[in-house]
Amino acid sequence: MRPIKMKPPRMKKVKGKRGLGVRQPVICLIVFALGFWLVTSLQADERTRIYNLSLELERLASELAASSYEHFKGWNQTITEEEQAVLFKSEALAASCRLFTRLAAEKSGYFRSGYIRTNLYNAFLYLARAFRELDEAMQQAGVRPYRMNDIQNLLERMEREFARWPSEDNLAYLHQKYVKGRDAAVYLIERRGLGDYVLHPFKDLESLYRYNYHLKRGKDPWKYLVQVREETLAKMTRGEMIELTFEGCLVIEMSNRPNRPVYLIENGRKRGVTSPAVLQRLGGWDKVYEVPAEIIAKYPEGEPIR
Repeated sequence: MRPIKMKPPRMKKVKGKRGLGVRQPVICLIVFALGFWLVTSLQADERTRIYNLSLELERLASELAASSYEHFKGWNQTITEEEQAVLFKSEALAASCRLFTRLAAEKSGYFRSGYIRTNLYNAFLYLARAFRELDEAMQQAGVRPYRMNDIQNLLERMEREFARWPSEDNLAYLHQKYVKGRDAAVYLIERRGLGDYVLHPFKDLESLYRYNYHLKRGKDPWKYLVQVREETLAKMTRGEMIELTFEGCLVIEMSNRPNRPVYLIENGRKRGVTSPAVLQRLGGWDKVYEVPAEIIAKYPEGEPIR
């Protein structure tokens, strides 16, 4: 028995009311002006929040450097190489925080306005690197002051603020976005840690669509594809390949073609669903994934489900 052709349920369209006589160009101009004002205001607020966080960060880092110096100054009148590394890297973090605060100031004069978000985030990456280097040195020396936890929490909050700034060079904003590399492969950008991002290649189209459904993003992963410069991609390391399938899932061809068959992918084969009753038994339309035809076509035919 061949799989039955079934139409997915359609939503009823609701007709909208006609306009109130205001000319479309005027409406567009008003919407554009409001949008520009809103975006500008949000950016100013986010910049202020980052600056305020940087002030607190600078204070904590300075206190940490001072306490590290006092702690090791009279330590048996000797200091190990690991302890000396903590001293110097504590001072390096404090100096990085002072510089970042100056750069984050509203009227620093250091960045051109068109590149303020990108350059400030790049400065944050240096700041995060200084923290990681100090953290590694402290682990080797066997110390971990409470202030390190406070500093890490502030850096995490600051990176979350950066994630609100849309920019092709802002790695915090690119978290969980898709990007095409020079080799035409599609990658997932994923945050691995503070200021640390990796590129995960998708094995194939099926892996991309299955991952997108896993994130509950719907049937169109290309909405989350962003254009990123090669220089930005070069800042990230390559991670593990993402290899996923629709094994155990109900699928239907993604198209407007009527009477498309529904299949269950099972044991590497596509098994046709032969009736609406069978589909309902398997979970109904809510369990059916729409996928490109080439994903379904690669599976050999299996025994229909009756």
